[in-house]
Amino acid sequence: GSRTGVPIELDIAYRKVFAVDTINSVLDMIVWFRMQWFDPRLTWDPTEYGNMTKIWAWIGDGGVGGEASEIWTPDIELWNPGSGLSDTLTDAHAIVNHDGLVYWTRPGQLRPTCKFEGLNKFPFDQLTCKVEFGSWTHSGKYTRLVLGGIDGDGVDVLNSFTAGSTYNEFKFVK
Repeated sequence: GSRTGVPIELDIAYRKVFAVDTINSVLDMIVWFRMQWFDPRLTWDPTEYGNMTKIWAWIGDGGVGGEASEIWTPDIELWNPGSGLSDTLTDAHAIVNHDGLVYWTRPGQLRPTCKFEGLNKFPFDQLTCKVEFGSWTHSGKYTRLVLGGIDGDGVDVLNSFTAGSTYNEFKFVK
């Protein structure tokens, strides 16, 4: 059957590999964690509000509906965490467009616990680490995670002077 639920577009912009800890099975990366969704309760006619087409809403207390949050946020979590997203991502404003589109991007660290594959010939083999995300409390009946990003694969690799070239030796697969 077809899936229902609010589509939550997830895009992770990878900035830097901070550490690959094969002893403790943890991968530590600097990322921009981005989500986008439509909330029909947050729509308005810009002509009735001085042609205002967007607002910024604060999402605090580690995100995901914390007491300081001004709007509903999906409870997307890392399912194999070394550290939870609320502990490693920065609180930030979300941009809300008049049509109900909400865009929320937060910088921080992504620390999944990995079952590293490819350790037989380490460090001369290819390591793989599966990173899993999903709603912590809602089934697909209420929220549905979809891949976003520039290419629609949920992954963006950002190269910049400050990030360095640490991602040149890594490959991201869907």
